Amino acid sequence: MVLKGGSHLTGTILFAGPDSLKMRITSPQVITLNKSDITLSSPVQGIEKPFIDRHGYSIRLSASSLTGRNDEEKTGSMSFHFSNAYTFKNGLSIGFGTGYEEFDVTVMPVYADLRYHPLKTRMSPFAWIKSGWSFGFGKLDDGRYYYYNFPESKGGLMFNTGAGMELASWRRNAVNIGVGYRYQKITYKYEHDRSERYMNELITCYNRLEVQFGFVFR
Repeated sequence: MVLKGGSHLTGTILFAGPDSLKMRITSPQVITLNKSDITLSSPVQGIEKPFIDRHGYSIRLSASSLTGRNDEEKTGSMSFHFSNAYTFKNGLSIGFGTGYEEFDVTVMPVYADLRYHPLKTRMSPFAWIKSGWSFGFGKLDDGRYYYYNFPESKGGLMFNTGAGMELASWRRNAVNIGVGYRYQKITYKYEHDRSERYMNELITCYNRLEVQFGFVFR
């Protein structure tokens, strides 16, 4: 059956009179009704919030501001991440990704991404954990003098956790914002004596506050 508003109903007709029909609806569906055609026999208890189906494959893009302190002053840098993920019907998401970041040197993280959305509404809180390895590029030039040359970056462990809010559209794409903690370890190596191949190692650990803004395409 098709209503004037365009809504489709599927069911069994129980009674057909000259001016009305009585019908048992046999499948769950959403219909559109004019308020003038509705007679309420009891007060409205509330309007059900629309649900968003987040399960399935998704692509995530995000940009973050990383702020913290070094030995002398406050410092900040930008971080850009790209990841692929699969979300299960219970709200748990597993994925992997990479990115581009600037600390004292440029690094490219490769990480596993675990997320959880507790709600199926358009606006839902979420929490995330990322862990992996960042590959370093270039040499450390922090203004200090080293015996032979500038240390070469070898990368190191990365870890990131935080929480935020996601707002989804009717087509399931979404924008999100979050706040988190970021840890990055970078190891630098340099030759102290070329003839003896004597190597020195310098390890730097970065602790940063992250403010993240991102897009999700499903």
